[in-house]
Amino acid sequence: MAGITLRDTGLRVHRWLGLAVGLFAMALALSGTILACAPLIERIASPARYRISGEQRLPADRYADAAHRRLRPGERIAALSLEQGSSPVVVTLDRPSDRARRLLFLDPATAGILASAWQCGGVLGMLRRGHDGLFLSGAGRAIVGVIGIGLIVVTLSGLWMLWRPQRKAKRRTNRAPRWHRIVGLWSTVPVLVMTASGVALAFSGEVDSRVPVLPLTRPSLPVERVIASARPLAHGTLGMIAWPTERSPDWTLYYAGNTMSVVKVADDSASAVAATGRAAPVMLTWVQRLHDGRGMSGTWGGVWRTVATLTGLAALWVVATGLIAGAIRPKVRRARR
Repeated sequence: MAGITLRDTGLRVHRWLGLAVGLFAMALALSGTILACAPLIERIASPARYRISGEQRLPADRYADAAHRRLRPGERIAALSLEQGSSPVVVTLDRPSDRARRLLFLDPATAGILASAWQCGGVLGMLRRGHDGLFLSGAGRAIVGVIGIGLIVVTLSGLWMLWRPQRKAKRRTNRAPRWHRIVGLWSTVPVLVMTASGVALAFSGEVDSRVPVLPLTRPSLPVERVIASARPLAHGTLGMIAWPTERSPDWTLYYAGNTMSVVKVADDSASAVAATGRAAPVMLTWVQRLHDGRGMSGTWGGVWRTVATLTGLAALWVVATGLIAGAIRPKVRRARR
């Protein structure tokens, strides 16, 4: 080991750890890139969901009534999404028997049913399950977190070697390692941000929030009464209504503005309280928004999707060329005494 320099040690770590996590990192980068383009893919693959007749919104109880008429045996309304613009109104239906969630897409102008689909169905649903936890449960999320930590170490060790170049290096005819270094250098910051935020979500303990407790079968308050009770505390445009659940019999209303505000309304007394700080940890909310663009729409949503797509493509290129270079040149050159 006397002839091994500090740079050679970094190269060993970069190469062998990269070979260990490379294939998993490619799978996560590819699935993440596709999921970043999910809104565009859904519009192309399922155009019926977006054939709305107008962008004006009706009172929220009209959409709830339309969803009630389309309930299947055992289904309950869990949430109502009221995104603005050219997006349809989406009603989430929960079924207690197998916890399968179905989505109803409604025309904002008429409350007519445009289409329905399973929330975790199709190719995008499969990619989401693979990206979040490798098709496993909590153990899969932990594995994804460990892979992310390994990718962070690989990225930092590669950056370290770029800062400490090898002396008297011979000119290489293979351009793949050269472009591996160039693309890797320019994509270091976004790749680290995406990877670190993904690791934080994997170990946050909030990853099971996509499987909430059951909503109540028959809430006491009508939807319009709930909205009227929350209006004095609201800041922004109403974006989503979550129905009361068996664990927490309160309605939760999310308002989009400069900052997201959350109002809870008791289903028994119709009393409202601002719950911005209690709805979710502030830091975790920003990490989720940074990693998967949650809550971003319009111009900012387009910017985020562009950056996330380019980051995923850059990560794919760097990992693929790194695996090729590592397989072709597996040995580390020892420094001469």
